[in-house]
Amino acid sequence: MTASQRRRFRLPRFGIGAQVIALVLVLGLVSAMAIQPTRELLAQQRRISATSQELHKTQQVNQNLDQRIARLNNPDFIEQQARAEIGLVRPGEIAYVVMPQPHKGRNHPKGNHSSKKQHKTAPPQQGAIRGFLNFLGL
Repeated sequence: MTASQRRRFRLPRFGIGAQVIALVLVLGLVSAMAIQPTRELLAQQRRISATSQELHKTQQVNQNLDQRIARLNNPDFIEQQARAEIGLVRPGEIAYVVMPQPHKGRNHPKGNHSSKKQHKTAPPQQGAIRGFLNFLGL
């Protein structure tokens, strides 16, 4: 190749202003392309943080449940609850039931001369099976 042919294939030289503009355009394009992945990265970091907090709470709940399971499997605790809830007695023990005194001659409030007697009924007692099921959490 001759020198004249080499000159023909040379790229034209641009001024410093055109180079700065091209550089700014390239940097703008690169930064515009980086916006979406950056948003996704930040969203993923927020999800990771929320999930790790949820995991921590779940681990605490599991720990509390494990402690409750250990307590419920303890024979002394089971006996204590059975005695309190359903009145369990061992062979040879004597069970005492203390009944409340009946309310005799209850005075009515002044000014109320109603001929009808007002009786308050006690809430129904739970049965032995229902009390035991409540104790188990069922």
